[in-house]
Amino acid sequence: MSAGRIRVSGTLSRGRRGMFLTTTDEVVWIIESDEPECEFVGLAVIVEGVVAGRDRLRADWIGPL
Repeated sequence: MSAGRIRVSGTLSRGRRGMFLTTTDEVVWIIESDEPECEFVGLAVIVEGVVAGRDRLRADWIGPL
């Protein structure tokens, strides 16, 4: 597993520009995903992926917490 690969959990939301994840300690990640719609918006989730910038996460997988 590379140093840039992480797993984070929090609440998944949708904004005007796409999805974002807010962790319990108020860290916000912008989620980049190939899936335009996600059934977990508004729910607590786990997101796995590769860090694609200071606050961006390229998601490989999004699932319920």
